[in-house]
Amino acid sequence: MTTSHTDKIDVLLSTDVGAEMDDQWAIAHLTLQPRIHLLGIVTTHTPYLTAQRSAEIAREVLSHLPIAQKPPVIPGSSTPLESRDQPHRNEGIDFIIETARRYSSHRPLILLTIGAATDAASALLHDPSLTERVRVVSMAFHSVEGGGREFNVQNDPKAWQVILDAPVALTIGPAVTCIRDLTMSLEQAQSLLADCGEAGEYLVGLLRWWLNARPETVQGVTGRRDAWPIWDEIVTAHLLGLTETETLPRPHLRDNLDLEFAPRDGHPRPTVKWIRAVRADALWQDLIHHLRHAYEGEHNRQGG
Repeated sequence: MTTSHTDKIDVLLSTDVGAEMDDQWAIAHLTLQPRIHLLGIVTTHTPYLTAQRSAEIAREVLSHLPIAQKPPVIPGSSTPLESRDQPHRNEGIDFIIETARRYSSHRPLILLTIGAATDAASALLHDPSLTERVRVVSMAFHSVEGGGREFNVQNDPKAWQVILDAPVALTIGPAVTCIRDLTMSLEQAQSLLADCGEAGEYLVGLLRWWLNARPETVQGVTGRRDAWPIWDEIVTAHLLGLTETETLPRPHLRDNLDLEFAPRDGHPRPTVKWIRAVRADALWQDLIHHLRHAYEGEHNRQGG
């Protein structure tokens, strides 16, 4: 996705914020980036986190940002789909549907999923016309070869079967790209986010907490204990034109989480874009710039 500096991108975010610490970074960046109009945040589930608890954490993130207008936060689903033909219905899904109905194929809404895709899939099932009104950009899947053996997909594989079968434009940011391009050490975060005010300290503190809380997990993913991928910033990078993509045939997701690249004869959107690289330096510089700008603006408003 490429945009000019004058384009305004209308976005809805579906997130399981609180499962780790990277959703918080993405929420901060999406909220502060002036080219992105974050219309709302719909929270979703993990095996140990309800949508309601996730909504509380999302509001906590927003409270640390020096902004006057905060996007609404609406709880979505707290459980995965039981079957592909029985979508959930709740306030979060209704928010997605009603918001998306204001858009069209000529001016689509960007629906970001950085958690379980339950609410996005349910919205598409309730209103199939949304496939023409939205474009889905997701942090999901391990890789083309590794399929759905990744946290977000494992939390609702049926939802991903729905999305892959639906005629909706789809871009996927897989885990392998995040690990290679978006792994952040604590030392790097402290250096980059210095002079970024309370919000910068908050984001650094989240990374420090995660590294201390889950050292074995961190070691297993990155091979070191002082760094972790800021996974969900891959969707922000894509919105800002800071990614390279590869277009591949649209796969099926099998029940064993393998991807099957069988022919999609007659499918209106027979391909999917996969994010293969992120310009991480440019992404972090963008985050730093807007954190500092927001902090300085708040400081000036307070007469400091």
